Amino acid sequence: QSLRCEKARPAVWLGALLMLGLLTGCPIMASYSDAEGPRYSGDYRPVQPTAVEPPSSVTVVTYNLAFAEQVTEAVASLSSPPLSNADVIAMQEMDAPSVERIARELGMSYVYYPASVAKDGDDFGNAVLSRWPITADQKINLPHDDPYHQQHRIGVAATVDIQGTPLQVVSVHGATPIVGLGARLDQAETVIQAIEGAAPSQVIAGDFNTSDPGSLTQTVKLFSQWGFQWASEGVGDTVDSVIGGLPLDSVFARG
Repeated sequence: QSLRCEKARPAVWLGALLMLGLLTGCPIMASYSDAEGPRYSGDYRPVQPTAVEPPSSVTVVTYNLAFAEQVTEAVASLSSPPLSNADVIAMQEMDAPSVERIARELGMSYVYYPASVAKDGDDFGNAVLSRWPITADQKINLPHDDPYHQQHRIGVAATVDIQGTPLQVVSVHGATPIVGLGARLDQAETVIQAIEGAAPSQVIAGDFNTSDPGSLTQTVKLFSQWGFQWASEGVGDTVDSVIGGLPLDSVFARG
């Protein structure tokens, strides 16, 4: 569209100034775009007896702990049924000290990669925690950073060895709807393509930010096209907000 220079009414100028203030007031978030790190890991699993029966099923929990706050409450929740049965936990919005503390108190191994630095100055990223050994891991950089904050998003893939059977679990945190549904679907497909053929059994879990109408349906359709089942179907809303419950988080599995 062409820009015409005319005398604007005061209300128009006021609206323009307010929009300019909002845009210039958005702090740019420093990002970790290096595929190699930073990387944090640890192993707090208790020493297991040599003969451990392989489990008949594997339970994966996804947990977005907003800005890694209320860690004590998160540990209590993850230590109580039904979440205490989790074999693997995918976490989002975490910093390294919080992940390390949760893994230590739950007696789990973990790997963590930050994606960016949040507005409070702490790192902001994803982790995978496991009651089984983590034998390999990978940071997956996602396209389409937030256009205002330039906040970067990632997936963290970890291969878990369950009595000789590899299971790959990816913790994902997609962008908010501000980038558009097409961009968020592109992020999801980037994760799928990054792990294609890497393990016979795979779980992709996390916060897909599917709050806008139709986005959850389209996300489920995309994963279905790649052979994934919507393992968390029927769970319903996963977060409370000022506008009510929202179904932001999902678990997808294949193999």
